Amino acid sequence: MLYSLLNASNWASDIANLFTNSYYIICIVCLAIGLILCAVECFIPGFGVMGITGLVFCTFSVVFLLIMDGTWRQFLFMMGMGILVLTLVVLIAVRSARFGALSKSPLVQRKTALPEDYSSDEKNYQYLVGKVGLTETVCKPIGKAVIDGISYSVITNGEYLGKNKKIFVSEVDGNSIIIKENMEVSK
Repeated sequence: MLYSLLNASNWASDIANLFTNSYYIICIVCLAIGLILCAVECFIPGFGVMGITGLVFCTFSVVFLLIMDGTWRQFLFMMGMGILVLTLVVLIAVRSARFGALSKSPLVQRKTALPEDYSSDEKNYQYLVGKVGLTETVCKPIGKAVIDGISYSVITNGEYLGKNKKIFVSEVDGNSIIIKENMEVSK
């Protein structure tokens, strides 16, 4: 069996028979229609109707070939051609999406959803380090404090601070203003 699969003259006659026998031409036409529909699906993505229909046509062509007593060489030839063409179509679609005409279409998103002048809400509170204030709410450990007349969301290092306690800003970590109770002022 392996010898008959590898014999080149059998391959040539089987492939020639594939293109001359009227039943096998139906297989070739169905495979071509399926591959074209799959290619259309690659370039014009949608709900998958084209791709699914293309796969149905490709599968039908291969199954029909086997039902009509096609040889294994004919089956392997059709499968190889189908895989080769689909691989080339996908590679062309990917390249076109990056550099070609497809990249200029509205199908490929180039920008982010955020506007260009968008900036994150991250503020630099480093200027508050060392400043003194008063807790506006209970901090257990997160709460509010008034520093230089402005209310800020603050956090302690795990300790509980009651309302109207004198505090100072010990450090700032990103957006977090870390406070401690001001022992010198509260005595």
